[in-house]
Amino acid sequence: MAAHTVTLVRHGQTASSARSAYSGRSDIPLTETGREQARQAASALAGAGVDAVISSPLMRARDTAQVIADVTGVPLHVDARLTEVDYGPFEGLDRDGASERLGAPFEAWRADPFGAPVPGMEPLNDALARARAATADALAAHAHPVIVGHQGILRIVLVALGQIEPRDYFGTRLHEAQPLVVAGPSVG
Repeated sequence: MAAHTVTLVRHGQTASSARSAYSGRSDIPLTETGREQARQAASALAGAGVDAVISSPLMRARDTAQVIADVTGVPLHVDARLTEVDYGPFEGLDRDGASERLGAPFEAWRADPFGAPVPGMEPLNDALARARAATADALAAHAHPVIVGHQGILRIVLVALGQIEPRDYFGTRLHEAQPLVVAGPSVG
């Protein structure tokens, strides 16, 4: 593989992320804070040797990615495989609301995210397959791609890159629009 570095960037703040709600497939815009976070991320990546920006098609990620692409002067590619996990029945709820509404299935998923999907939710193993393919394609085509996405799918990209174990999914936090550089990546 040609890549020697990949940078992951979670989108900037949205109204849902500000209240720690599961946004999943909801196509919601950045807040003004989120737009400023995107500008700061872009500034941090200027001059970093970035050669492409690859983004989820959802507005919050795509808008963050566009700012990075504009500042770094590289092309923006949209990849639907980087769309956030489909949270199904707990879309729009925060953790307490999801636990209250779904009870045991939600708590089982929190205890074993890859082994106990909530009925109606996209299984994380399915999301891993698409994230692994998107990441492998990005790494094959670019020396230093920036992948812009969402908390859930970027955690899964980290699993695909061997940076975290599936059991560490919930223990890993990606902060809004803060670049995370992975040197020497390979997709497992």
